Amino acid sequence: MLICGIDVGSVQTKAVIIDGNRVVQGRGITHSGPNLPRAAGHALDEALREAECEEWDITFIMSSGYGRFNIPFSHDHVTETVCHARGAVYRYPATRTVLDIGGQDTTAIKVDPNGNVLDFCMNDKCAAGTGRLLESIAELLNLKISEIGEIGMSGSRDISVTNICSVLAEQEVINHIERGVAVEDILGAIFRALARRAVSLLRRIGIEEEITITGGVSANKGLVKAIEHRLGLKINSGVDGVYVGALGAALLGLQRTRG
Repeated sequence: MLICGIDVGSVQTKAVIIDGNRVVQGRGITHSGPNLPRAAGHALDEALREAECEEWDITFIMSSGYGRFNIPFSHDHVTETVCHARGAVYRYPATRTVLDIGGQDTTAIKVDPNGNVLDFCMNDKCAAGTGRLLESIAELLNLKISEIGEIGMSGSRDISVTNICSVLAEQEVINHIERGVAVEDILGAIFRALARRAVSLLRRIGIEEEITITGGVSANKGLVKAIEHRLGLKINSGVDGVYVGALGAALLGLQRTRG
């Protein structure tokens, strides 16, 4: 038995294939773009190649993410909050708090030992405090998004960015550039501003250890370090955090097939 979870996010679409023993067999990722069904198909194809199987070998496909309703070949769909909770506890069984930072929203989730959602709080009014802001700042600084985490960790000057609204934050960054502030110090200030927003969201649901950060931003070491510093706690993170939502969807799909 093979089950696939597809997480259709605003920036990236991810697919994860697991077997009946909940072991990951294949993963795929692509940019979402305007054609969400096509993006989901590309992510699925990549996961199928890694799993060395064909689409007809898949028993059940569960879709998630903001584009979950637009995937014609999925059998069912579920919210990304539920998927990130389930996937985070699968990856780190002691997880009790999940911080999912996506492209356009950030969600703090309290979970039980089985990965069920007990409470959650979402910031989805704008892209403030999300991966979209990091992308815009990286472009402004002429850097790749994959570079800014390491660079921001080397900053030594304690400057501030008071706004995390994308437009206002960009203007502050431009002002810092014009004053000759080093790029690493600017990025450090951005990470601290995002960390303040993230921790504020976590405190609304009550922070319980262990804490796991999911979504593509979980690979940004500079931001993770800033959040850890503000919390005074070590948090689970890693480069595979971008797949947690799709993994959770696959796990829930497996559960669905077993009644």
